[in-house]
Amino acid sequence: MQSTMTAQTPSLRQQVRAQKIASVYKHTWTLAVSHPIAGALLVANFWDVASHIQLLSWFAALILVSAARVPLYFQYLRHEKEIAQCERWGLYFAVMAALQGSLYGVAWFAFVPVGDPFFLSVVCLWVMGLSACAVVGYAAHPKTLLSFFIPVVVPGTVLLLMDGSERMQILAAALFVYGVVILLASAPVYRSIVQSIELNLRLRELSEQDGLTGLANRRHFDETLQKELNRAARAETPLSLLLLDIDHFKAYNDHYGHVSGDHCLRLVSDAIAGCVRRSGELLARYGGEEFALLLPNIDKEELAEMVERLQDAVSESAIPHDGRPDEQALITVSIGGTTVKGDYPATPECVIENADTALYMAKNHGRNQYYFYCRRSGQLAAVTPLALTSA
Repeated sequence: MQSTMTAQTPSLRQQVRAQKIASVYKHTWTLAVSHPIAGALLVANFWDVASHIQLLSWFAALILVSAARVPLYFQYLRHEKEIAQCERWGLYFAVMAALQGSLYGVAWFAFVPVGDPFFLSVVCLWVMGLSACAVVGYAAHPKTLLSFFIPVVVPGTVLLLMDGSERMQILAAALFVYGVVILLASAPVYRSIVQSIELNLRLRELSEQDGLTGLANRRHFDETLQKELNRAARAETPLSLLLLDIDHFKAYNDHYGHVSGDHCLRLVSDAIAGCVRRSGELLARYGGEEFALLLPNIDKEELAEMVERLQDAVSESAIPHDGRPDEQALITVSIGGTTVKGDYPATPECVIENADTALYMAKNHGRNQYYFYCRRSGQLAAVTPLALTSA
């Protein structure tokens, strides 16, 4: 059975990795606001004991790094669907976390008065607070967690050890133990997050999959069509849709029985799924013996080439159909297509209606044909057969 709904469907492991990275990027706005606030509090805390120029320079650097997260976030959103490249975006986020963590590590050495037990204790509290917050925000992505955690905790611990007093050395040891415990405690949190992501992905796959053919179901198709229309409108790229209908399928069921009919549906779905090769293309069982193929970045001319491949694939399957009322003896498909480009806003209903109209014309002009239909500016264009398959 065909289990692939789109071309080059990512593995579960890749999808889990992408979800983990997406979960840390969701904290972008919180981080962009919270770190400047924390930095302002830190500057206020050391204002009377450190150079004002150094404090303000450090604060400016912290704000700059925090602000840089925002354009990075928007760039990530543009490439969020490129799951194969998600690790690269995870690395970028970890680098930003490392920069912010390093700024705090620098602050401990730059602003704390030498040998002052009060401010050394304050550093200890800051380190504990920041590391605890890091676990909450970054537990889903261990690389990011460590990238922030290490440059915050290690310099703070070293600073306490350098004081030389017994009290500060004990405090340093306690801070070290605290850091180890925090990291160990984050492990089950991470496992829980991963298990939750895997479960949600499996449930979503089941909810979006047709039980008979393994293709996407109508619900998944409807949701994807709206998303692709929005994406095509933003990028000003074409979006094409094909509706395929098995010719005389009722006669097939009447002649061979419904069990054989189900097998025929699986064979046809396997045949046309073999033509779906590009990432982003979606093949769905639209209903009964009808299939829908959504093709981003495909224009009218390329659509005709795709139709030829689909017709050849079904023909090569050579599925017998002795119950047909015409002279054909094999399963064939009628295909209707449409393309939207430069005529946005287009609605899903409009796109489906155009393809359905073309399919209707194909079926009423002898079946085993392809017709293209497009509506522009309120005018109905002529229905033109772009590719015909002879009997």
